[in-house]
Amino acid sequence: MIVNLINLFATRHRLKGFLLFLIGFCALTNFAIAEEARKWVSQDGRSIVAVLEEVKGDYITLLKGGKSYRLAIETLNPEGRAYIKKWDIEKRESRSSAPNGTALKISKRGRLLYKTDFKNNDGWRVSSGQWQCKDNEVTASQTGKGHKGHMVIKKPKPVNVIIECEILLLEGGSVGFTIDDAPNKLGLVNFSTKGFGAQALHRVKKPPIKKRFNGIKIPLKKDEWHHVTIEMIGNEVSISSNGHESACIDDIWAGKPKRLGFRVAGGPSKYRNLKMWEALPQH
Repeated sequence: MIVNLINLFATRHRLKGFLLFLIGFCALTNFAIAEEARKWVSQDGRSIVAVLEEVKGDYITLLKGGKSYRLAIETLNPEGRAYIKKWDIEKRESRSSAPNGTALKISKRGRLLYKTDFKNNDGWRVSSGQWQCKDNEVTASQTGKGHKGHMVIKKPKPVNVIIECEILLLEGGSVGFTIDDAPNKLGLVNFSTKGFGAQALHRVKKPPIKKRFNGIKIPLKKDEWHHVTIEMIGNEVSISSNGHESACIDDIWAGKPKRLGFRVAGGPSKYRNLKMWEALPQH
């Protein structure tokens, strides 16, 4: 009897403690949601205070009072549209999933612009380094300390583009792509045994622009082929490999015809199965 009373008391005590914890947790959760809510203003001045729940194509979903509201992004004022872009890119930066092959993040494939099996280097201009085409691969290396290997494709020069390729790192160093609009270098996309990422360049402007974007510190193994995808549409760039993505937004990419080049530092490294498509909006 005494044992039963003790057990009943303990059970009620634990239940009371759990209820107090639950009440506190709900209060904290409501506080967090309130902190995330912001004022959304339409082009004609109407407003709503709500939490941004999802961005999908040209629409967003807002959450307010347990109800969802779907709005067209173009109906919002400039501040709201800028917030959505920043929020969406931060979500993609933090996303990590299982390897997904050629699944695209920010665009969809249009017409095929270019592909090569690397049987020869016709249509390419070698600027520096050593480049050898053999067995449907190209092996590249720099020729000396500080003399990085660089090879440029002459055509096409799309504004919005999807680039897919396989890369292999044989030794230390990095392998990647250069993107330029002929007179100016716009950026670099680098892959190495330490990870991958992009940086924007603009050497004509004074002072010159050079900034790195959120790199992914996921090592790429040597002596192993890695599938890489680069999407460039508008002012957005997404770089994917091995199920991880580095994403960035910068106006330096927007509206410019892009010429693709290959770049190696250290080395040697290999490329194969290069394809380029026109990049179209997903929705």
